[in-house]
Amino acid sequence: MTSTDSEPQTKWQIFFTKWQHELEVFMLMGLVIVFGAGNRLTGKIMTEPMDNYSFFLSLFNGIMYCGLYFSILYYRWRKGIFVGAKETFDYVWKRPEWVPPTDKGPIVDYWNHLPPVKFFVVMGFMDGFGNILGLIATPYISGPLTSLMSQAITPFSMICSMIILGDRYTFWQSLAAGAVLAGAVVCLIPDFTGDDDDDDSDSSSAETLFYSLIMALSTLPNAISFALKELVFTHKPDLELFMVNSHASLFQLLWWPIFLPLTLLFDQTDGQNLIDYVYHGFECFVGTTPADGEDHDPDCSSMPIPYAVYIVFNLSFNIFLLILLKKASSLLGFLTIKAILPISVFLFYFNWPLIGSTSISVWYVVGLVVVMIGLFAYRYFSIMKTRYPDYQKGKFCCSTLWVTVEAEAPPKLEQVREDEDEK
Repeated sequence: MTSTDSEPQTKWQIFFTKWQHELEVFMLMGLVIVFGAGNRLTGKIMTEPMDNYSFFLSLFNGIMYCGLYFSILYYRWRKGIFVGAKETFDYVWKRPEWVPPTDKGPIVDYWNHLPPVKFFVVMGFMDGFGNILGLIATPYISGPLTSLMSQAITPFSMICSMIILGDRYTFWQSLAAGAVLAGAVVCLIPDFTGDDDDDDSDSSSAETLFYSLIMALSTLPNAISFALKELVFTHKPDLELFMVNSHASLFQLLWWPIFLPLTLLFDQTDGQNLIDYVYHGFECFVGTTPADGEDHDPDCSSMPIPYAVYIVFNLSFNIFLLILLKKASSLLGFLTIKAILPISVFLFYFNWPLIGSTSISVWYVVGLVVVMIGLFAYRYFSIMKTRYPDYQKGKFCCSTLWVTVEAEAPPKLEQVREDEDEK
């Protein structure tokens, strides 16, 4: 067969290969959106039966992720995908042979002499702290408000990157992050003014406002953890991703007893001693309403089905997201992830088991629009800053107010920072 005869076949093969790839990406985008929105919805539902036992949801999440990440790491090692496992473990756990002294004092010098596992210890604490704060706040605020308050991760990530990584941001990036915060504040206007049709009293409005702020602040520890992950990848760009995730989840699990006092701080024990509280928490998780003399509405009889459904959506979302980021561009991944926000907010307006429905508020709609504009504007100006060197030199309008002095993190690391909150 001559090259002339084979040329049409090659063109058709190229066409169908490209068409197949586009179809796969399109289907992956749909799956990420469906499971991402379902992840947020089921995450809200699972907290309702265990509204006073958020500590145990945090514990079981830690166990699940630790087992998952180490299983993936082991699988990649067995299949030969994870090359240089011994050298990687040595890098994580061994002290550096020599570190030049600094003029910042003995504490900084001692920290620099510790092995890189120190970063994973801090990551684990921050991930666990942020996780349990979010789970404590979730039962006390509506589903749409939960999704919108979580967007505070964007400005907090900027602040942490400036402090930990030395990154700098343009005026327009800062303005876009401010828009995200402004949109979240707009959603809280009914609680500031007491004009909320869903609340029966001023005290319930104050409670909603308080836990909304807790939900927003719960993203700060996660932002610190993401910045530390970027720092680790900056020091060793070829470090296995699941090596980082598995070790961070391991130390998150080891920090578990430290977070128990948070249940006392937020009065989740209802006056019980800690031993009874722990026992009743496990009872509730397996579906037995604790006989502690307290009223449980809703009761624990629905557990652990809501948690099992949440796990299915959560794991499916993370798996399909990783596949999408591998097959598509980071920009397409960003757009897909941000499409989850309005869809998840819309889903909460339907009647669901345990949580019912959330009435439509004009403030939620306005806040959602402002948040989405801020998120897309932030992404747009981040792309402009990366692609056009002149933009970093202050030659664009108003960009001289806060101009980059150091290069941004590689796109993949920035994508990790944006995507981790969805988990």
